[in-house]
Amino acid sequence: MGFVRKTPAGTFRACWRDPAGSQKSKSFRTKREANAFLVEVEGGLNRGTYVNPHAGRTRFGHFAEQWLATRTVEARTAERTLSMLRTHVLPKWGDWPLGKVDFMSVQEWVTGLGRELAPTTVAKCYQLLSMILRTAVQARLIAINPAEGMKLPRDRSRDVRPITISREDFFGRLLPAVPSRHRGIVSAAAGAGLRWGECAGLTWSSVDLDRALLRVVQVAEETHGGIVLRPYPKSRAGVRSVPLPGFLLSALRQLQAEAGDPDPRTLIFRDRVGRPLRRSNFRRRVWLPSLVRAGLLGQVLNTGQHRYRAVWPDREGVEWSAEFTTEREAVVCVATRAVGGMRFHDLRHAYATWLVTDGVPINLVQRVMGHEQASTTLNRYTHTPDDYAARVLAAFDSSAASLLPPAENPPPESGLQGDGDDL
Repeated sequence: MGFVRKTPAGTFRACWRDPAGSQKSKSFRTKREANAFLVEVEGGLNRGTYVNPHAGRTRFGHFAEQWLATRTVEARTAERTLSMLRTHVLPKWGDWPLGKVDFMSVQEWVTGLGRELAPTTVAKCYQLLSMILRTAVQARLIAINPAEGMKLPRDRSRDVRPITISREDFFGRLLPAVPSRHRGIVSAAAGAGLRWGECAGLTWSSVDLDRALLRVVQVAEETHGGIVLRPYPKSRAGVRSVPLPGFLLSALRQLQAEAGDPDPRTLIFRDRVGRPLRRSNFRRRVWLPSLVRAGLLGQVLNTGQHRYRAVWPDREGVEWSAEFTTEREAVVCVATRAVGGMRFHDLRHAYATWLVTDGVPINLVQRVMGHEQASTTLNRYTHTPDDYAARVLAAFDSSAASLLPPAENPPPESGLQGDGDDL
């Protein structure tokens, strides 16, 4: 049992023993405050939720260092976390005692970040702060997480739907515009629904060309120090086998023939000197110029007399143009300056949409996509086709006519003879 005693200075000291049996105390101006505090302490001891009132003096920055040291995450995740912590979180909270971090201060910080950073970045900064404070609660340094229930700026980028290219445009426009040595990786995304990291980490040992089957078992993960091959995909369901359609099988056979007799451990998609592909380099040098040449991002017009006009939209939708003496310069200009266009990941969206549109059961689509839940496949990777109204009507038009009975004399108004009541 705790007790309250008066000190020579005229204050009142609440005394108690913590779960380890150590004597603890805290002084108050009045006896009523000391007794009220002691009731809270003893309640926490009885419920097993006791928090040392002096533990909140630990500096946030010091605790964040301990938190980082105890984490076991992928190299890229650790790199992003440390960068965000140093850039956005510690400058504000590093010197704050954990017990002094309060709800309104966190909300003010989040609102301030929203004026300078993108909503997704604000959300990640907030999640990092909240995660550290939640660990402090578990470590019994603070009683509650003061970062819970924050109002975050709305992420309007989620309102933008992915661009789902039609098969006609993919085979007729995009794929021919991709340089021949890179058509294989584009075909892998559109013909097997692979993520970028799964494409970049694909080795010849994971492909069975005789059985037309591809197995996803590792991914390439980019860090500032280079590209790390991780021997497992994004989730448990990510380990999967995917059948190879004809166009992807042909592209892989051609790459194998060009490589001679490649080592099974060799990456299928590499740069010119044999290194793993970097996503940012591929996007800048291959993907965006291919979209421009395919007419899927901006325009390059041949105006005659060896002149080419580059036309592109900016972020506000305003159209700009410039003239060049070579088509290559015009393509590079549009690829560099145009806003919008397909992402490489949109080919994965298209793959799932094509399968669902063709009637492949959703559980099979879920399996080849590598999703844990079928709801993820339905909500995120399938989209309404432009001709959805015609498809809905066609489902009834073909069958309803044959099922309806032949036209006959209509039945009487009432089937009951002599009953004059209105129905």
